[in-house]
Amino acid sequence: MKVVGLLSGGKDSVYNLVHCVVQGHEPVAVASLGPPEGKDELDSYMYQTVGHSGLRVLAQALDLPFFVRTINGTAVNQRGEYGSRKGKAKEVDTTAERGDETEDLYELLKSVKDAMPEVQGVSVGAILSNYQRVRVEHVCARLGLTPLAYLWERSQPELLAEMIAAGMESVLVKVAGAGLQVKHLGQTLAQMQPTLHKLNAMYDLHVCGEGGEYETFTVDCPLFKRRVLLDKTTTVVSDSSPFSTVAHLHLDTVSLSPDPKPDVPEHESFVELRARVQSTVDVGVPPLLDDEAREWEEAARMAHDRCCEADDALESSASASTSREPAAETRYDSVPRARRTEDGWLYLSEIVAPPTGRNAEIEQEVQACFQELEVLLAANEASLLDLAHLTVYLSPSAETMALFPRINAVYATYFGTSPPTRACVAVPGPQEAGAQRVKLEGVARVSQEAAAPDSDSERKALHIQSMSYWAPANIGPYSQSINTGGKTHIAGQIPLIPASLTLPPGPVETPQSSVAESAFSFHAALALQHLTRIVACSSPSESARPESILAWLAPCPSEAIWRRRVAACRAAWTAYTGDESAPFLAVEAAALPRGAAVEWQATWTSPASAVDGDSDDEEESAARKTLVTKEPMKAIRIFGYRLGEASLPSAAAEARADAACVKIFYRPQVISSGQVATLFDGGNGGDDARNGSHAYPALSFVPATRLATSGSAHKQFDVVVVVQHA
Repeated sequence: MKVVGLLSGGKDSVYNLVHCVVQGHEPVAVASLGPPEGKDELDSYMYQTVGHSGLRVLAQALDLPFFVRTINGTAVNQRGEYGSRKGKAKEVDTTAERGDETEDLYELLKSVKDAMPEVQGVSVGAILSNYQRVRVEHVCARLGLTPLAYLWERSQPELLAEMIAAGMESVLVKVAGAGLQVKHLGQTLAQMQPTLHKLNAMYDLHVCGEGGEYETFTVDCPLFKRRVLLDKTTTVVSDSSPFSTVAHLHLDTVSLSPDPKPDVPEHESFVELRARVQSTVDVGVPPLLDDEAREWEEAARMAHDRCCEADDALESSASASTSREPAAETRYDSVPRARRTEDGWLYLSEIVAPPTGRNAEIEQEVQACFQELEVLLAANEASLLDLAHLTVYLSPSAETMALFPRINAVYATYFGTSPPTRACVAVPGPQEAGAQRVKLEGVARVSQEAAAPDSDSERKALHIQSMSYWAPANIGPYSQSINTGGKTHIAGQIPLIPASLTLPPGPVETPQSSVAESAFSFHAALALQHLTRIVACSSPSESARPESILAWLAPCPSEAIWRRRVAACRAAWTAYTGDESAPFLAVEAAALPRGAAVEWQATWTSPASAVDGDSDDEEESAARKTLVTKEPMKAIRIFGYRLGEASLPSAAAEARADAACVKIFYRPQVISSGQVATLFDGGNGGDDARNGSHAYPALSFVPATRLATSGSAHKQFDVVVVVQHA
């Protein structure tokens, strides 16, 4: 796509443009915001302005048009979120951001888009600043632009080394960190590298200056046609303290070198530019899997190989286990259910459109689902703003997945900034007229002690919409994670390549192909890497632990392939957790988003949040911390049953004991929805189930083709019950 680069002049904004070129995106303009005339530098939460006087020359070095606008606003909204959380379906109040400096960025990019309608993307040099990223992404979303942030969440020592190796020559033009002095102004990154690492070891200084310790101005890079010359500068000292010196260089006179750079044509097409950069510049594009994820992939591959060895002996018995007569269908009409716990959680299940809304267009059915959802939330003194997570089940799979873009368009209207996380799968279902095509279930945080809905003091959202190397951008109406009430809910993760949002080459579904399953192991490890990176960015506690994990698998062409993929997913998960007893569930769906082979769905919990106060007794405090650290894995219990081998009614009673939410996965080939509902519900839900009785769990019924839990990959179940304890 054609992109405009947000240009501060610093190393990050320029180096991200280099990555845009490598990824096939063509810079066609650069744009910047500067302080009002007469001001050397503006104390802005959003923008680096110290080198603004040299930006026009830097744009000439890039041979790109330059758009500039004055910063008129201030940091009116200083919260972690920007914009209203209410969706288009609600009336949105935009007055909270009126006069904010972010709106200057909107006007700047709008002027670029008006002048150059072909622009589709925005290059952003963000590394760690969520404050900046959230606001840039909000502006881009309003203008229909895609943010590109290839430096996001990169290791700073690695990134600094890569910039130097790639020929980035940026000089320090401001110092404001412990150990940095006036003498460091004007020095290049290469000259400063040893000092920056030394100060990092001494004072925890960010080697890339992400804590505001220093700022740079770029005088040369692979994209420049000519070098930039700092002809005359003036040193301005704001604070002369020897331990916290604050000083900057004012760029009095800046010009281009009269001599062209060797081997850099003055005029070249984008194709030629990209080929030159790729062939001559050492740009640090990280591998898809990091070292840890490669270990998960290897564990998955080895588990697949072990499973292959046992397949021949088990194939006949496995085939027999799946060749039963289909269950006589006893239809079950879903009843919306809610359970509110004393600690402030509201579990919601079986939310479908009423029968009168199922024969309409799919948009009307989705709207009817949300009407039911809002009624259920209101009955429990909650709203859409309190939702932490939603799961969307689509059925029947083939037709409904094709309708998903239309479903998503309606879904998006109900949420604004930082929407709840979401997982979406297609499951087996009846296909006759009048059958439900969309079902919702979810969880909301409605603690009376929680902050106001538009405050982010308790609820923390991670909604990264920028394309990067880190993890897939969430360009849909859902967040990567919501952290609230000591839990981190994570959106379903499929193995997309982050830089392109495309799937890697998929496994070839041939029963005897080990190469095919090696590809699946890669897919499972990549999606798991996405999930764990999101956790690392989301959880405030290093002791956060997985509370539940579910591996959704796409339809498998044979029982043997199903077993191998279950074994691969379980091995990857065990390699990550280091705990072979960690709860695990694999479910074969009818289809997954974008035709993916696997989707991970998980919730994390922060045990530290469960520690009540401080204790003077160190042994007592340590014991309590150990207890709550181990407890989260016990909050979820998983029971697997085969018909004829276990008593389902007694299982139902066990599941309902002290349960907040009970999710029942069942194989419609062997037991019908009506039979499952009768066994587990017994018709006793009634108004208590609908209105959120403290004594009755939220029950959810999910059809699946195949089911497996912890233990042997060859052990298949007809019903799996997942119990979330209150």
